[in-house]
Amino acid sequence: MLKLFSFALVIALSFAAASCNKEDVNNETPFINLGSETLSVAKEGGTATLTVESNRAWSVEIPAEAAWIAANPASGTNNGTITFTLLPNSGLQRQADVKIKTATAYEYVRITQAGAAVKTYVTVSELRAMGETTITTDVYMKASLINDQDGGNNTSLKNVYVQDQNAGICVRLVANAETMAVGTELEFKLQGAVLSKYNGLLQLNNFANANMTKTGATVVIPAKSITAAQLLSGNYESMYVAIPNVQVVNADLTKTMVVGTSHTSINMEATTGEKFVMFSASYSEFKALNVPQGSGTLKGIATINNTTIQVMPQVRADFTGMTGTRFGNAPQLTYGTATLAGAMNKGVAFTTANKITIPFTEATTGAAYSISVAVSGAGAAGITTPATATGNFATAAGNIVVELAGTPTAAGAVTFTITGTGISTPIVVNGTVTDPSSSTSLATWVFTDKPAAFPIAATTADGATGASLTLTGFTTLPTLNHTPSSKTIYVNTWAENKAWEIALTPTAAIASGKTLAVEFKGYSTSTGPRDMVVEYSKNGTDWVQVGEAIVYTSNIATFNRNKVLTESLSGALKIRIRVSSPTATNGSPIADGGNSRLADVTISVN
Repeated sequence: MLKLFSFALVIALSFAAASCNKEDVNNETPFINLGSETLSVAKEGGTATLTVESNRAWSVEIPAEAAWIAANPASGTNNGTITFTLLPNSGLQRQADVKIKTATAYEYVRITQAGAAVKTYVTVSELRAMGETTITTDVYMKASLINDQDGGNNTSLKNVYVQDQNAGICVRLVANAETMAVGTELEFKLQGAVLSKYNGLLQLNNFANANMTKTGATVVIPAKSITAAQLLSGNYESMYVAIPNVQVVNADLTKTMVVGTSHTSINMEATTGEKFVMFSASYSEFKALNVPQGSGTLKGIATINNTTIQVMPQVRADFTGMTGTRFGNAPQLTYGTATLAGAMNKGVAFTTANKITIPFTEATTGAAYSISVAVSGAGAAGITTPATATGNFATAAGNIVVELAGTPTAAGAVTFTITGTGISTPIVVNGTVTDPSSSTSLATWVFTDKPAAFPIAATTADGATGASLTLTGFTTLPTLNHTPSSKTIYVNTWAENKAWEIALTPTAAIASGKTLAVEFKGYSTSTGPRDMVVEYSKNGTDWVQVGEAIVYTSNIATFNRNKVLTESLSGALKIRIRVSSPTATNGSPIADGGNSRLADVTISVN
């Protein structure tokens, strides 16, 4: 009996021990181990097996987009084997990351299947070599983003600049680009893409956003060091470059990176004499900074606007390091075109509106100036002479204003001759004193509302018939636009010799010795025309200039131009305000998008 009892006790303790060991296994930390991290299957399809080692129940999770993969079994417990079956692949190589998981642990296996098709890639250089064309072959390209979207120095959110190690290109997307870091590597599906130039810049034009995808890699392209001469060769277009030994020209040292609210071109020069432009869009985060005052290395994306080579800095560090000693001549005080303001009528005392404004640049801040204006001519009687202005230059660029005084006692032409500090050759401004009793208004245009179309009939035409305003020099008349707040009309697509043109027929002959007066308000945007002249013609072929040339800025101003006639005018008469050079107000060539505005036009004879 004692032996039987002992045997039974041993058996019972053995069962108890076995039970305790089973509990220990269940309480172990859940784990899952896979026999491989990757599996490969041929393009024809087939199977691949994977061993699973675990101490818990597990299941297979296949991504929804990988419907070409099936798993058997889809779940199991503890150790086991999974067989993956793949469908045939007639496309490009494909892969999926399949998850094998327990309730609290998981591992991935990457399943890759070869493709029947293989991608063909071109370099950016090979793409550019295609020229302006539509790409018909199924080719791809990889390149990295080089424009800094945070810096914002770009004219559109639809534009991105990309580059590989040897070349770059601008991509004009259909919609705004997503925000990406500099160096983001992108893949472009090029079949059907259009390569074309915009203002001379080669770009992938109206490129579908969906055909530009991120590869997941980051490849930051450093600035390529080139000389100014190499930059001007055009061989580095749309690349991130660094140009050493350059500086802002003296005339632009007083400017900020962006002047006002317009895209701005700052003129640059190299120690070797080459000239180019540093361009900043009005959206750039550094637009309010002063231009670099010293010499050094300028970095940025090389671009072109028509024939002007430009460099677009991307971040402040691209130009703020230009603190070296300047080379060449020091800035020299320079005066711009002086303008005369205020009506001058016989017997009417001058007011504060009667003044001459003389713009200046590159002055030495704090230096004293003294300006004197002498008056001569048939209409000079009664005008205080000389008028003077003295003071100190508060800034390096600005205006000196000379107020005129007196009461004109005679009608006729007046010449104001300006001399003084820094003026080596006297500055001459011409005007006319009018006798209201003998003045005849020929025509007036006031654009309170948008005109219906060209030609635009005069608001009033007292001394003339058939007065109308239109454009000349344009192959096709551009769209007529109107701004109610400034009562201006404007059009785009300006170029040298294009003009606003007025046609009218005086109701009475205008005798020789009379003064033809043209008054109007005008200005251009930063890329619109800068240089203008007023002219008249009796036959539409031979033109005579009326008064001095005009220099537009980006601010509206009133211009009075007069001409004492040396011939009589009878019959049809044409008057035009003509673009006299290809230069825009920002110093670069006139761009198609630049506009020029006109307001409050009056034609009269005194």
